[in-house]
Formats: sequence, C-alpha cells, structure tokens
Amino acid sequence: MMQIPGSNGLGPVHAAGGYPPGGGYGAPPGGGGYGAPPGGGFGAPPGGGFGAPPGGGGYGAPPGGGFGPPPGGGGYGPPPGGGYPPAGGGMMMGGGGRVNYSGGGGSLFSVYLLGIFLPVLGVELVLGGSAAAVIAATRDSATNQPSAVGGVLGGMLLLLMYVGIFFVAVAGMNKLLKYYWDNITIEGKRCAYHGTAGGLISTMIVPLLITMCTMGIYTPWYICKMKSWIYSQVDVSGERLAYNGDGGSLLGIWLLGSILTSLTFGIYFPWYHNNLLEYEWNNTSISGRGFRFQKDPGGFFGMWLLNTLLMVCTCFIYTPWAISNQWEWEAKHIG
Repeated sequence: MMQIPGSNGLGPVHAAGGYPPGGGYGAPPGGGGYGAPPGGGFGAPPGGGFGAPPGGGGYGAPPGGGFGPPPGGGGYGPPPGGGYPPAGGGMMMGGGGRVNYSGGGGSLFSVYLLGIFLPVLGVELVLGGSAAAVIAATRDSATNQPSAVGGVLGGMLLLLMYVGIFFVAVAGMNKLLKYYWDNITIEGKRCAYHGTAGGLISTMIVPLLITMCTMGIYTPWYICKMKSWIYSQVDVSGERLAYNGDGGSLLGIWLLGSILTSLTFGIYFPWYHNNLLEYEWNNTSISGRGFRFQKDPGGFFGMWLLNTLLMVCTCFIYTPWAISNQWEWEAKHIG
C-alpha cells in the first residue's frame, strides 16, 4: 500500500511532536483529578427515566405501513458493476466463478466430427486415393516401379494431400476456438469469437515455419503470438481481452516442463500444464482488469488420467468429452 507523505494511517503528525503540544494535557488546576460532578453523579433524568413517547403505545411503524420497496419499484438490485471483484480479485462470492464454461462433450462432438474428422478424412480419401491410383496405373509390370510421369504426378498429389490436411485442420481448429469462446462467460458477460480461418492461418504460418527451422526452440514465441491474436478476436460485450505474455519469459517454463515431462514419461504433464495455464491467465486482462489462475496439479492429474483411459478404451471417441472436461476445469480455476 502506498502511504501518504507525512502519514502513518492515523492522520498528520503535529508539528510540536505529538498530541497535544508539550506531550500531554496534564492534570486539572488544583491537582487531585477532575473528581465527580456536583451532586454525586449525573443521576437519572428528571421524572425517573425517559419513558415512552408522547401518546403511549410505543413508537409504532413508520408512516405508510412499513418501509416498502425503494422508489421506482423492482427491488434494490445488484450493486453497481454487477457484483464482480475488482482487478486482480479472486473468485466471485455467491455467483459462481469469474469465468464460466457452459459447453459439453455432446455438442462439441458434432463440431469435432463435422469440423475436423470428416474433412480431414475426405482430403485423405480424395487426394491420397488419387495418388495411389496414379502410381498403380503407371507401374511397370516388369520392374514393379511407377513410371517417371506417374511418380511425379503421384508425389504432387500426395503433397497436395498434406497441404490440404493442414488447411482443413486449421479451419477445424478455428471452429473449436469459436465453440470454446462462444461458451465462455466472463464476469457474467457472454464472449463472442470473431476470428476467421484465414486470419488464423496468416498469423501462424510464419511463426510455425520459424519453429520448425529452429528445431522447436521458437515454440514459446509461437505460443505467445497465437494467444495474442486469438484473444484480440474475442469480444466480451463490448470489452476486449488482451494477452501480454512474451516468448522470453515463457521460455524457462516451457523448456523445464518439456524436459521433465519427457524424463518422467508424461507423468509431469499435469504440473507442466498448470504452469502454462498460470502463465497464460496471469498475463491476460480485460479492459485492464487482470486474471489469476489457481493451480491445482493434483486435481488436474486425476481428471487427465481418467480422460486418457476413457479415450484409449473408446478408440478416442471420448476425445470431445475429455476436451470439454478440461475446459470446464480450467474455467473453475480462473479468478
């Protein structure tokens, strides 16, 4: 807390060194103390007490039969500002968390199926199947090798397949982002995601290439650039989110977490993921009001382990529910 100059929280200090001048008020003239009031005490008021109000019967109710509602009707309503904590405050009291997620695995499954799985499968079947057909049709029966023309055409089709999968996957990622943010409320205000697949691709393509050329070392900067763009595309009832993280400060968290997760065969992942979420939300604000993430690696570990087992047992059909469970857990720990 910042102190006001010349103050210790009790008011200004007197110029003469205390209250009052000279170090105290001293005894009354004549010594011996102030003594009792004349007559041996103050005694009771005249008439033996204050008694009842004139007219008897007590004071009664206020005029009009009670205090009633405030002028204008409708109750007193919430306090100004919607009852949410100030910047940097913790969780809301009595109204749920500051951030809430309302989605579910069932509705996310349709986005996952129609937005990612089926489009990627379609690209593989069309372009991958075409490449295989071209190679098979130009194969020499004697050498069992495709002709030069067939090999080139087949290779080009395979290259197009991989490029197509990339663009379709990014478009699907954008649909997942829209689903997530459209099911998030912050301080009681519904979020709306306005990012496009084209904008997402143009934002990620250069950082992704740099990450590949640096053998992954550029990953923290890539993460921060993506987060910054994504948050800038989220509207919160007229307010905007801002992400202030940078790759330099994230590098240590990312490097240590990656090493420990690898050395422990993935067991350290819940702790690593909590550290990433803490960095992300602690560097995020809405109109200048910051967030705080409350880490709980033990709680996340149990959820993560159960989700992993269910995904494996269901041949990964459970994936949308696992993702939704993780988003809900994350929202509950943001204050």
